[in-house]
Amino acid sequence: MWDFISTRVTQFSYFDRQLGHPDWRGLKVLDFGGNVGGFLMGADGNVAHDDYWCLDLNRGAIEQGHRAFPRAHFRHYDRYSAFFNPEGARRLPVPDLGLKFDIILAFSVFTHTHRNEMVELVSQLRQQLAHGGQLAFTFCDPAYDRSLSSPELPAGTDVRKNLEWQLDAHPSLDIDVLVETAKQASWCVLVDDQLHVEPGDELCEQERKGLPGESYCSYFTVEYMRSLFPDARILPPVSPEWQHCCVLTNDES
Repeated sequence: MWDFISTRVTQFSYFDRQLGHPDWRGLKVLDFGGNVGGFLMGADGNVAHDDYWCLDLNRGAIEQGHRAFPRAHFRHYDRYSAFFNPEGARRLPVPDLGLKFDIILAFSVFTHTHRNEMVELVSQLRQQLAHGGQLAFTFCDPAYDRSLSSPELPAGTDVRKNLEWQLDAHPSLDIDVLVETAKQASWCVLVDDQLHVEPGDELCEQERKGLPGESYCSYFTVEYMRSLFPDARILPPVSPEWQHCCVLTNDES
């Protein structure tokens, strides 16, 4: 097992803009899949460390985050993930952390899960929202050209980017065909060099070794995400990111 340590620190800026610049003071925040706390690093003091919780599959990332932010709350979520935690417990429920959250965030988490797992986890996370609380998570549309969100990014979809990374190992890949196939799909999963359109449950439980270089990337169109979560707000990417945002609000008392 290898420790994936994220160096991304743009999460706060992304969600702050997508959620309309809320007053973060006093809000209880759960960063689901928050790794080492890149959200908190980029918050520049706008979020109190005592009000921040981070759940992640990677024990090494959690330990590093706790060392960096000792007042924040970092918890290891020992759930199975083919890529990030292959020794974890399958379908382990999201733990009850003993409070309700005003904001729950998941940046680039459900971009690496099967649809069924995403729906299951979103349902569990919604149960941990306070009244009026918001759950916001990102997803990648298979037809979205990344350069539309930022001219600094190369033209092409995220599917193309990930396939190009596979060219050294699979030089005969017909990337153009795979990219066009993905564009026509309502949702799909790219496992290394193999594209699976609307895969069944077998891909949800696929055995992987969790080694560097392996890849499991999920894509959902805006229209399909709306069909899964009809009460959600679906927001376009904000620069420099190319992921869309799904926002769900807990209106139950």
